[in-house]
Amino acid sequence: ADDDLMVEKLTEKALAQLDQKAANSELSDEKRAAMAQQADAYLQGAVAQIVFEQAVQAIPDDLEFRQEFISVLSQFADMTQLRQLVLDSIQRDFAADAEARAFLCTVHLGAVSAESPELVDALQRAAAGFKQALGALDTPAMWSQYIAFLAQWRETCAGTDSLRAYLAALLKRAVAAISDNRDTRLSAELALACASELESSHGAASMELLNWLADATQRFAESAELWHRRLAALIAASHDGTVASGAASLARIDSLFSGQALSQAAGSRALWDLWFDWTEQCFGRGQVSVGQVQSRFISAFARVTQQRTVQAVSTDSDGMARLRALLAHLQVRYVDWAWGLPAGCSLSEAVELAHDDSDSEPDSDERMEPQTAGNLDAVRQAYRNVSRQAFPTPGFYRRCIELETDAKQQTMLHEMACRVDAADTQPWLAYLAHL
Repeated sequence: ADDDLMVEKLTEKALAQLDQKAANSELSDEKRAAMAQQADAYLQGAVAQIVFEQAVQAIPDDLEFRQEFISVLSQFADMTQLRQLVLDSIQRDFAADAEARAFLCTVHLGAVSAESPELVDALQRAAAGFKQALGALDTPAMWSQYIAFLAQWRETCAGTDSLRAYLAALLKRAVAAISDNRDTRLSAELALACASELESSHGAASMELLNWLADATQRFAESAELWHRRLAALIAASHDGTVASGAASLARIDSLFSGQALSQAAGSRALWDLWFDWTEQCFGRGQVSVGQVQSRFISAFARVTQQRTVQAVSTDSDGMARLRALLAHLQVRYVDWAWGLPAGCSLSEAVELAHDDSDSEPDSDERMEPQTAGNLDAVRQAYRNVSRQAFPTPGFYRRCIELETDAKQQTMLHEMACRVDAADTQPWLAYLAHL
């Protein structure tokens, strides 16, 4: 009510001033319109400030609101003073917030296009702002904001070689500064960002990148993203000769996967897919046997199932669903791999969960190229293995039914699918359709 009264008084004041000027002089219609426009602008600014101050009282910790408010003000003329008031409030109330400081460093860039001659000065001003911000807030989050700013504008300035070189030099200097103080400046997110810059400057399989990622996975061992980057880079390096690609190298990569990465991040679908992509490539080159590939699949099912046990006591409501989806994905991948085996290549029906003969050499008759022709016998062996040992999922049975051609076998699979979750109506409906 007080604010409404204030707006009313401001309106009356503006109109009174306009009437007074009109009474004291002969005004043209154009002059009157201009004066009315000035009064309207005055009122807009006053009302906008009242709205802003009310909002800050109601939501004092909402940085996004203040950022959006700045964006709204840019649509109106004569809002410079209010805009500065909002920016000052951000600096005052969010001094320890890296996102807020980055916003203050870059907000002026919103009015500068990538083709503008003013861009050079604007970027230098932003870089100077980041330097000052990092001096006051030397944290991983602040460095992450700085790296993201430099990388984004380097891409934006793709057509300007001099600016790209300037930004690339700043990036190189920033990564070096982070590297010199990893204990205090590095986070898992920032390590990934720096890895991207090292890959850009040195190559996807460079020793600089490999060494950086090796250190990062030691510091942040639970980061699935870092493990994925490291192992993908190591596989690429083994392909292009940066590191040795013999049996010892394969054993080392396998050990990093099974002994470290997947122990720390057993719930990462991307990491499991990378391991099995690499495993199937090795199988195609005759470097691992059918038994070794199968052993890895069965071991994967066991690990993910163990994670489901851990997840049962977790507060993450979506975690169990993600693990069920991951288990189904891996089981379907196992069946698809079996389907692609050459005719006459069979799977062992009894596989111990803990069995792993990854260090042994494949038998000569197992050095066969996977083919796209369907190996139904191998698929049947695969679904018997899973059904006996690996907590089969509805998705697994659906895939087996799609590949199976024998009606009796399909009926058996439908019956088993219905037992997985008796409350799930989809398997029952599919069974009825089959009948």
